[in-house]
Amino acid sequence: MVVPSDLVQQAFLSFIGTFGFALLYQVPRKVLLMCAVVGMGGYVLRSFLFQMGLDWEVATFFGALFVGLVGTWPARHFQLPLVLFAITGIICMVPGIAAYKVLVYFNQGDILGGLKSAIEAGFDVVALVCGIGAARILTDSEWGFERSSK
Repeated sequence: MVVPSDLVQQAFLSFIGTFGFALLYQVPRKVLLMCAVVGMGGYVLRSFLFQMGLDWEVATFFGALFVGLVGTWPARHFQLPLVLFAITGIICMVPGIAAYKVLVYFNQGDILGGLKSAIEAGFDVVALVCGIGAARILTDSEWGFERSSK
């Protein structure tokens, strides 16, 4: 069940988080807000899809796909690399808690719990990579399909 107040809170916090990482990566000032909006949109989409019943990894894929697709417009408009919008946009979706749990479980001697968290974190990272990669393939006609002339 979708809880609108949770989505509003997550939108605000993901906007702030993405904005902070954009500042950290020294994104040009003219696109700071755009980076934050793109990241917020991807995070909120992921949260919404998860609340609608999709698996976490599938929701993460679509959130990253959203960031990659929507981030291409400001990248082309301002003639900046897409990586500025893609990396700052997905940084809030990186599975930090699952990675932290791996260390905690292993430290406590819970090998199975640690492996479970490691696999979950790994699937989340793969979903992020696949989402950004799919967006790049869909929006850049030359990327991924270049043929060598050898």
